[in-house]
Amino acid sequence: MATLPQEVKELFEKVPAVVFSTADVNGQPNTSIVGMKWIIDDETIYLSDQFFKKTLVNVKANAKVSVAFWEGHDAYQIHGTARYVNEGEAFEEQRAKANARFAQIGMPIKAKGGVFVHVDAVYTSAAGEFAGDRIA
Repeated sequence: MATLPQEVKELFEKVPAVVFSTADVNGQPNTSIVGMKWIIDDETIYLSDQFFKKTLVNVKANAKVSVAFWEGHDAYQIHGTARYVNEGEAFEEQRAKANARFAQIGMPIKAKGGVFVHVDAVYTSAAGEFAGDRIA
């Protein structure tokens, strides 16, 4: 596993949404936009599931995923291994956090599951000579 650099963690928390990419067992890609997300620790992020359909099928069939996010000239991509949860203590803790955030912004949405993404690698996606370089 890789460790998230501080600048990556800061931007991940700052941006309002990330692009979550998955692929099915045949390699057919799918992309979802996820706004309810946070960092669990230096090696794990969490993406809350409210509307996953193809994404859920893909994660269950193929745990290799990618998460991209950017703001201005800063851009990163996380490659990881996903573990979907929708029950148990780990999920209940994350569900409570997601549901509280939804209530705070006045949205009647509830988390139905979520994905723990264990970071395998981190890449810069910013334009320039280092675009695509692995940084962690």
